[in-house]
Amino acid sequence: MPHPARRRRRRRHPSGHSPMRRAGLAATALVLVVPLAACTAGEDGEGSSGPRGQRAGSDGGQRTGQVRTTVVRGARVGRLSPKQHRQVATRVAGVVDGWWDAAFVEADYPRRRYQGSFPGFTRAASAQAWRQRDLMTSARLGDRIDDLVPLRRRVAVDVLATGGRARAVTARARMDYRTTGEVEKRIRVQGRLLLTFDRGWKVFGFDVTQGPWQTKGQTKGQTKQQAKRKRGGR
Repeated sequence: MPHPARRRRRRRHPSGHSPMRRAGLAATALVLVVPLAACTAGEDGEGSSGPRGQRAGSDGGQRTGQVRTTVVRGARVGRLSPKQHRQVATRVAGVVDGWWDAAFVEADYPRRRYQGSFPGFTRAASAQAWRQRDLMTSARLGDRIDDLVPLRRRVAVDVLATGGRARAVTARARMDYRTTGEVEKRIRVQGRLLLTFDRGWKVFGFDVTQGPWQTKGQTKGQTKQQAKRKRGGR
């Protein structure tokens, strides 16, 4: 019989982290793997088998900015039911929609102020997004347009789950919009947002592009014939 004062010591990893701590670190690291696997079968995982390419929610999306946002269940790593995946996808899409509305859609144009454009971002991510506001908002064009109209909005949500709960998420987001006024363009904002749960889903990292910047069609003050001559006289 072991001595009463002799207690069994908990084994620790050579790194010094307990098993539970290592599991948390692994979950954080694996979120970076999810988007790579999710983009291997067509654009944003469409047309693939399994949970990818399936719409979340009974109506396939939610209305915002006068355009229905298509919400899609993307890849899933770990144990999570389809119902839970749908619920997570809907909530995460709401965070993405909040950013799009604040940074692009719900504003009076011409526009010069962009404070408060990143609801749902952590403080650090919001500061980083502000430094890159030419990509993360309409700031590059805002003071030269009369209106910004969303054309399509789509969010595919990849989930990393442990213990039957979603721990980290990658949202693959895409919004197309057009502008009117001095500058008339069709522009696409797309990229990946990394989210973690902290009293709600919060964006802590992102990789976003916005373009094209060159106008291919007709600009204000041009006739169709002038636009044709500018493109080569056809």
